[in-house]
Amino acid sequence: MLQSPRRRDFFRKTRPFALALALVFLAPASVPPAAACPFCGEPEPTLSQRRESAQIAALGEVSDVAGKPRRFRIHQVLKGAEMLQDPKLLAVPDASGPDLKPGALVLLLGRHASQGLADQSSWEYVPLNEVSYAYVARSPGLRKTAAERLAYFARYLEHREPLVANDAWLEFAHAPYDEVLRVAEHLPVESMCGWLLDAGIPPQRKGFYALAVGFATRPDQRRANAGLLLELIQEPASDFRSGFDGLLAGYLLLEGLPALELMERKYLDDPQAAQGDVRHALAALRFYRDWGKEIPPDRICAALRKGLGRPELAAEVIADLARCGDWEAMLLVVGLFDKAGYPQTATDRAIVGYLSACPDAGAKRQLDRLRKLSPRRIAAAEEALSVFSGSQRDS
Repeated sequence: MLQSPRRRDFFRKTRPFALALALVFLAPASVPPAAACPFCGEPEPTLSQRRESAQIAALGEVSDVAGKPRRFRIHQVLKGAEMLQDPKLLAVPDASGPDLKPGALVLLLGRHASQGLADQSSWEYVPLNEVSYAYVARSPGLRKTAAERLAYFARYLEHREPLVANDAWLEFAHAPYDEVLRVAEHLPVESMCGWLLDAGIPPQRKGFYALAVGFATRPDQRRANAGLLLELIQEPASDFRSGFDGLLAGYLLLEGLPALELMERKYLDDPQAAQGDVRHALAALRFYRDWGKEIPPDRICAALRKGLGRPELAAEVIADLARCGDWEAMLLVVGLFDKAGYPQTATDRAIVGYLSACPDAGAKRQLDRLRKLSPRRIAAAEEALSVFSGSQRDS
């Protein structure tokens, strides 16, 4: 049986190959470890992150827009006051942003090309209104604890002001999952259930909301939330459903093994299942493998193995099995070498990476056998993996 307590130890010992697998095969599709919401796509920077990356950040208003330099009246300097010649008025040759009337509120972000005056800098501004201005002014900086910051932003999820609603969601999209769990009591879970049914809310946000619905602790709320997610899962849809992986992950958190069995029947066991749905199911399983508690790790790996039957996904699944330390799948993995319909280069690299990471003596014998069978292909796969593993050691 798979020994799940060894997973972290295995990953440390086989880090170069595991990282190579992730880089070569899984960059677009895998769940990031704890760096951010795994179901929110590639979120743009938050306003807080943009403030932090700027050398100067200030709240103010447009003073006049006729000609150049463009002038702004500064209300509050958030960062870099020592770099401003005049703390009340800013004049810059040009600033990127939409045309605004005098008096319009803005968040100003500047970066000096070199130490010197403001007119030697690059500037951009974000249009604000009174609501978003107050939101930015009160936003906790990145030096605050994650709990303090997320508790603040939770109040603004799906706020009526679009800029505020989007930025609050971005804060959660960038937050580590364990930090989000710590502020689960601040999340408006009941409201999130309604947002999942709202066609006006962007699908990528729904991936996070569906996941968060799975945080419910009261038995009655968990039953109700599971029923809602199941209804949404059963709805017919096109091949690509943004945020659907978050929906499946939330359902796994609520229902455990019955949810896994449903996903197997609908997606992993069905050769006619849409590729997009299968990808979402695999993403949800990766998430649960790292964060779930009720379903045993070997049962998750057994479900992941079923993805080996999809040629377009097999390389990713082989890497998943290596990350799990599921070495009992060795013969299934090796059996894909030269199997018709499987992309040769990606599958070769995945198989070689899996066998190289496997601590069992049988893996070396299998690799030697494949090397004799097709020396050029194995050498090419080993060379590609060594390049990636070497670059990771150097970084």
